[in-house]
Amino acid sequence: MPNFLAPSAAATQYFGILKSLKPSLNINDQNSDFVIRGKAIAGFGSGLYGDLAKINNDPFISTARPAALTILGNDYGIPQLGATQAAGANAAQIPGTNGTVVNPGDLTLLYAPTGVIYINTTGGTVASGVLIVSVQAQTAGQIGNVALTSPPDTLQIVGPPSGIGTTATLVAAISDGTDPETTDSYRSRLLIRRQNAPAGGNETDYPQFAFAASSAVRTSVAYRFARGLGTVADYITAGTTDIDTAVTQGQSILRIPSSDLLAAVQAYYNANVPLTDCPFIYAPTELPINVTVNVIYAQGLTATSVPSDPVNNPLNLNCMQLVQREVSRVLYKYQVGGRTLPGKSGGWAVGADIEDGIDVYLSAVPNQNTGVLNGILPILADWQVQNLNGTAVDYALTQNQLPAPGVITIGSI
Repeated sequence: MPNFLAPSAAATQYFGILKSLKPSLNINDQNSDFVIRGKAIAGFGSGLYGDLAKINNDPFISTARPAALTILGNDYGIPQLGATQAAGANAAQIPGTNGTVVNPGDLTLLYAPTGVIYINTTGGTVASGVLIVSVQAQTAGQIGNVALTSPPDTLQIVGPPSGIGTTATLVAAISDGTDPETTDSYRSRLLIRRQNAPAGGNETDYPQFAFAASSAVRTSVAYRFARGLGTVADYITAGTTDIDTAVTQGQSILRIPSSDLLAAVQAYYNANVPLTDCPFIYAPTELPINVTVNVIYAQGLTATSVPSDPVNNPLNLNCMQLVQREVSRVLYKYQVGGRTLPGKSGGWAVGADIEDGIDVYLSAVPNQNTGVLNGILPILADWQVQNLNGTAVDYALTQNQLPAPGVITIGSI
C-alpha cells in the first residue's frame, strides 16, 4: 500500500486547495466551519488509510499486530507461551514441634524481597524438629523464582498453625517461573516454523517439541549425534527471560530447569518424536565467566559515587557496582553454547559484547552527531575489558555451557 499523509499534512493540503477556491477565507481562524471540517476530514482520512495499511500487514507473520499474530499462530497450532508459576521440590525446611502434621496447602509463606506468596504443595510430619516441603508461587512469572544462596535465604511463614515456627529456610531453588512470552519472541518462533516446516525430525523440529511439551520452556538448542548415531541432545532453559528487569531490580535470575520440568519434557519427547531418534533432554551447565574491566570514571565521579536515578538505579548502586551489574547483564543474555563468531567454529562469550553493553548503559562519551551522552547512566569516560577467565578476550564454550557472571573485577586504566 502506498504511503499516506499524516493528519497535519492532509489538513495543510486541504487548506491549500480551499484557499485557492476561496481566497478570502482565513484558514487560521480555528472557529471557522471550513477549518473545523477540514481538520476532521483530514484526521478521519489519515486514520482510515493508516488502519487499512495495518490490516494489509496482518496476514504476514513478520508484520502482523499482536492479535492477528495470535490467530496466525493458532493456525499452526503454536500458541503464545503464557506465564508459569515458580515451584520448588523439597525446597523449604520448616521448623516445628515433633509430631506436628502438616497437610498440603496448610502453610502460607512470604518472600519479603519480592512480596510473592507461596503455599506448600506437599505435607508430612515434623521429625527431629523440621519438615521439608515443596512450595509453589501463587503469582505467575519470573518474580517467583528464588535462587539457592549461601547463606540460605528464608521465607516468612504467615499465620503458622500450632506447632510450626515462623521462618522457613530455603534448601533448594524455587524455579521454572516464567513471564508471558513477548510478542517479538513469539513472532520469531512462528517465522522459524514458517521457514522450516516439520520434516520428521529435522534439527529445527526439536525446539518445537520442547515448547509444546511445557510452556515453562523458554529456549531449546538441539544437537544431532551428541551421544552417538541416532541420538539428539536438547538443552533447554526455563525461568528468567526478562533479563533487563531482573538485573536492574536485583531479582533472582534462574535459567536452569528443574528436574521435574526435565522429566516432563523428556516424557513428551519419548511419546512424540520420530521413532528412529533417541532424544535426551538436558539442563545446560552454567559456566561462571570471570571478567576484569579497567575503567575511567566520568569527571566528578569515583567508584563509590551513587548516581541518583530511581528508574535505572533503583537499588542505589555505586559506580563500581553498576559496572559489575552491566557485565552481568551481558553474560546472562547469552544462549546455551554462546554465540557464533565469523571465521570461528563453535560458540563463544565475547569481550566486545561486554564493552558494547557497558557503552549502552554507562557511557559518558558524547554522541558525535547530537552531543548527547551515549549511556543511560553516563558514568564512564573510558573502559576496557580484559581477557575472559584470564584466557582470551573471546572465550570458547562447549555446546552445553551457559555463561553466567563469575568474579567481576573493576580496575583502573
